[in-house]
Amino acid sequence: MSLSSSSFVQKCFKKFGIAPGNFGTASNAGAGRILAGSLVLAAALATLMLPAQARPERDDNPREHAMGFLPDVPMSVWQDPDVEQRGIVVAVHGLVMHGRVYDTMARELAKDGLTVVAPDLRGYGRWQKLSEEESNRKSGNRSEKKSEKIEYVSSLNDLKEVVSALRANSPDLPIFMVGESMGAGLSLRVAEALPGQVNGLVLSSPAIKRRFYMEPEMVKDLASLVRNPLREVDLVPYIRKFASENPTVSEEAIHDPYVRKHLSCLDLLNTATFIRGNISHARGVPATVPVLVIQGDKDRMLRHEAVSALLARLKTRDTTMCWLPGKGHVLIETSHIEPNTMETIRGWLSQHLPARSASLISSMPAGANLFSASELSK
Repeated sequence: MSLSSSSFVQKCFKKFGIAPGNFGTASNAGAGRILAGSLVLAAALATLMLPAQARPERDDNPREHAMGFLPDVPMSVWQDPDVEQRGIVVAVHGLVMHGRVYDTMARELAKDGLTVVAPDLRGYGRWQKLSEEESNRKSGNRSEKKSEKIEYVSSLNDLKEVVSALRANSPDLPIFMVGESMGAGLSLRVAEALPGQVNGLVLSSPAIKRRFYMEPEMVKDLASLVRNPLREVDLVPYIRKFASENPTVSEEAIHDPYVRKHLSCLDLLNTATFIRGNISHARGVPATVPVLVIQGDKDRMLRHEAVSALLARLKTRDTTMCWLPGKGHVLIETSHIEPNTMETIRGWLSQHLPARSASLISSMPAGANLFSASELSK
């Protein structure tokens, strides 16, 4: 577009009594060039004076960049290098999921000065994608089959190492655990195991008590357990039916290549056993740790009324309960997180953050592996 055809410039020409279509005289032509140049300069200066826009970034290999102090497990880190860091969030995913499902939530929290760290639990996410060669390089003599194994106790130890490493590196920044489903149960256990290191808990759809359904698929899979406990169960029908009241959320998980689609019957039984033990760790969470619980009343995966039992066992008086009417199980592990849910988490964290913090986590350097939300499943 030529300068004289710009509506903005035309209005300015008119204001100063210069006809943009008539530069026949030297005076008009000269005045037009001067005014046009001035407008371009003013526009450039105005652009430079605009406040910096938040640009949260995701690093999928933080140990290879500025955070070599972290344990050697697959994880992603989100941070806005233009914002002073006020706190840290360790995000823990649930059954079948992986750390990067928090991409949308994490980018929003990063705008508020929070560094978000999301590991993959063992057997999920990038653990199941490791080749035998890379697996051996990263973890001694772990075989490819071993990298596919679901290991909740080892995952819990990984999380404790992550929190301890972050605390040692940034002793003045508060650390919050944010977990959904199984991730919420693991977050409870971390807070209990590391008193004084966790400063708050956000528990979404906490895995306390499972629902029991006798769907046709379940009857068939239970029957196969008797014959072969190691048989792999296709989880896609269960994800589609139970993950969310919103089919878009369920389909997003189904088409994400890093979401695990098969587990053995034995893995599912071990998962159920681990879930039953989560409630016993609530009493061990220090009374100084504030807690936000988010729960949908249409959760078809877990019994939402079990949240009352969880709240009764927590020692802290700083407890916030957020009921989401009409909502199902997956609430925050999705790019389709509801705006009100996102604002509830941001608001609660903001209330529990210091106004300012002198201690900063090192920003991720240029050259880190960064991905947009649309690239997550590529």
